[in-house]
Amino acid sequence: MNNLSSEESNPKPNSNNVLKAVLALVALIAGCLAYMLFESKQTSANQQEVIETKVIELADTRVKLDSITTQLESQIAEVTKLGGDVAELEKAKLALEKDKKELNSRYASLENIKDNYAEKIKNYELILIAKEAELVQLREENSHLTNENSTLKTEKSGLVKSVEEARAQNREVSSINKILTEKVTRAAALKAESIKILGVTDKGKEFEDNRYRSKKLGKIKISIQLSKNDLTEKGKKTVLVRILDPDGYTLFDTDLGSGNFEHNGQDLAFTIKRDFTFDNENPHADFYFDRGAPYRAGKYTVELFAEGFKIGTGGFEVK
Repeated sequence: MNNLSSEESNPKPNSNNVLKAVLALVALIAGCLAYMLFESKQTSANQQEVIETKVIELADTRVKLDSITTQLESQIAEVTKLGGDVAELEKAKLALEKDKKELNSRYASLENIKDNYAEKIKNYELILIAKEAELVQLREENSHLTNENSTLKTEKSGLVKSVEEARAQNREVSSINKILTEKVTRAAALKAESIKILGVTDKGKEFEDNRYRSKKLGKIKISIQLSKNDLTEKGKKTVLVRILDPDGYTLFDTDLGSGNFEHNGQDLAFTIKRDFTFDNENPHADFYFDRGAPYRAGKYTVELFAEGFKIGTGGFEVK
């Protein structure tokens, strides 16, 4: 009985060994899992670092390309304004736009963005530097041209002013000359000292009366005595005669030579036109007018014009 109790109270050696083996296996598995988890975390960290590096390189490259674009556009605008050649700059701008599009579409597959674009960015920067040197020369040339243009504008302004002053003087002189010419012309114009209106019967007998009888008055004779005038040019002169009836209308008959003329901007009718020779020795002229019809009663006015001037006025009355 005692021996039995002793065997039941002490575990068997085989059971302890199994337990130890299980515990060791669990520890090994846990260790493997811990190692694998650590390696996974390390790999993720490395991948995240690579991605962050590529993003930084991408952003930095984009900033540089955008900056070069801005500089290129600025240089193109200035070179164009200064009259220079922008062909090379335009070509570089097109290539730059192409590189920017390629960067946006392929950045995920590039192993090293910075290295791939470093050479291109350097070339663009060299183009900007070279063109800036040309711009300095263009600015200097345009500065000289601006100064020359300013001088030319000043000289032109002076010339324009001189021309305007000369024109003003010419206008003034022309105005004075016109006035003097008009005065001389007026001074040289014919002047009738006296005008006599004589009646002429059908038989050719001349008579003078204050009031003429209509039946007795066949035609009239207009006798004018002109003033001597040394300023008046000698030679043939034409006198226009206007005979106005009692109502102020001009006696007009184209068969008798009536017509129209302009005087002081007005269109006037004349009754007859006659020529005579002015010699300044005996400045006298006679004109005849045969109406061929009776005169109605009333006062008639006779006006004489020659060389653009009214040279005298007379009249007669019919009863």
